[in-house]
Amino acid sequence: MPNVLTVKDLKVYLKVDAGTVKAVDGVSFRIPAGRTMALVGESGSGKSIVAQAIMGILPRVARIEHGEILFSDPNRPGADVDIARLDAAGESMQAIRGGRVSIIFQEPMTALSPLHTIGNQIGEALALHRAAIG
Repeated sequence: MPNVLTVKDLKVYLKVDAGTVKAVDGVSFRIPAGRTMALVGESGSGKSIVAQAIMGILPRVARIEHGEILFSDPNRPGADVDIARLDAAGESMQAIRGGRVSIIFQEPMTALSPLHTIGNQIGEALALHRAAIG
């Protein structure tokens, strides 16, 4: 079974006032087609930074120092893309983010709006990325 996502030796560093923090230091994993994966670990272990790197939404103080995030779109066999090298605001990343790859953060109160129905929020994401999904 081919891998849809392969993360190889990912290192993400944060540049803060106190210096450089190695938020993620050498993470590797793969997600085969048709499978689901969950990142689990203690608070502060870097789960959120890994997920943000995959989505291309790292905070300004963060940078991918090393590694690859290879996305193999099942709709485009043989066209692997290294998400780590894409411009986060670029067209290529926009086509992937939300339409082909998504994350659900563990804390629903910060991820979903209590003012809107879940159906409306998910429907909005689908409508925004419908062309990328098709």
